[in-house]
Amino acid sequence: MWSYHDEVVLLILGIMRFVNGDNCLDVESVVQRDRNMEHQVFRKFWSQSLYACASECLMSSVCLSFGFEKKTRTCLLNSNSSDTANLVDRTGFLFSDIQHWPKSLSGRCAIVMCPNTRCEVTRLGLARCAPEFQGCGHPPEVSDANITYDGHYEGSVATYSCDPDYRACYNNVTSTCQSSGAWESLVGLCGQSRWYDPIKGRYSFPCGPSSKFRLVVNGKATEVTRWGIGIKKQADTLFYVEFRLDYKGDSNMTVVNTKIDDNWGTKESFDLNLAVEKTMEVQITLGDGEYGLVIDGVSTHNFKERDPGAIPDSFLFVDDVSVSMIELMS
Repeated sequence: MWSYHDEVVLLILGIMRFVNGDNCLDVESVVQRDRNMEHQVFRKFWSQSLYACASECLMSSVCLSFGFEKKTRTCLLNSNSSDTANLVDRTGFLFSDIQHWPKSLSGRCAIVMCPNTRCEVTRLGLARCAPEFQGCGHPPEVSDANITYDGHYEGSVATYSCDPDYRACYNNVTSTCQSSGAWESLVGLCGQSRWYDPIKGRYSFPCGPSSKFRLVVNGKATEVTRWGIGIKKQADTLFYVEFRLDYKGDSNMTVVNTKIDDNWGTKESFDLNLAVEKTMEVQITLGDGEYGLVIDGVSTHNFKERDPGAIPDSFLFVDDVSVSMIELMS
């Protein structure tokens, strides 16, 4: 709702219809109620009234439109106009393009030209040009993420949310507009953590090497041979599980092993009922120096690290298998 002060100001402005050359300003016709411009705010501050907000916009060569939040008396100066930027519905806000307002409202600054800066009036009543912070521009793009922000004024915050099937790799998911005119960097924020119908090959951990994780693979054998999953650190295979339907004399056998410095270790094996086209959920975990293996919800064995302290950086699946989904959580 309008405050009493706003009503008085707009009444006076409407009656006076401020004159700019041969044109008259009908305030009611140029102010849009419950509308606001997002993403274009380069300066944000408390203002006594809509009139004072318009005056500040007129004194800035950067300002092409302005918004005014009635409840908090917040003035928002925009670096774009409604001709080229979208408006959104926002209860309690007023919006206007500055081109409709007479320059005379800026007082002594009406006759001072300040390209790419702003005009200000000194204590002695003299108008002069002063630097104008023009904002940080659009926040940095982050791969596989959406951005939420209201403007690019100093101190404004852009919040990022990773796309589905991606995860944030660190706790800070915001970037702040700095006084230098630059946003804080958020390189490598989102990493893919879920894959559907992936092709066989090697996949990097979403947020870099990790000493604690849970890998889930839904796969099914496509031939009466074998298929396997490997946890890697560069060229080394820190943990490898292979499901042998019929391979080298092994039938319905699960084999676990490692390959360090190009040398296979001593394999561990146990019986498991396997079949072609039967989907299996395989979970491999690492925590506290121990690998765990869970097949179709049943824990099988835990295996101490054979290369203690080695931190894996990727995983792969190989041989005769069709995988419908992979998920890696760490």
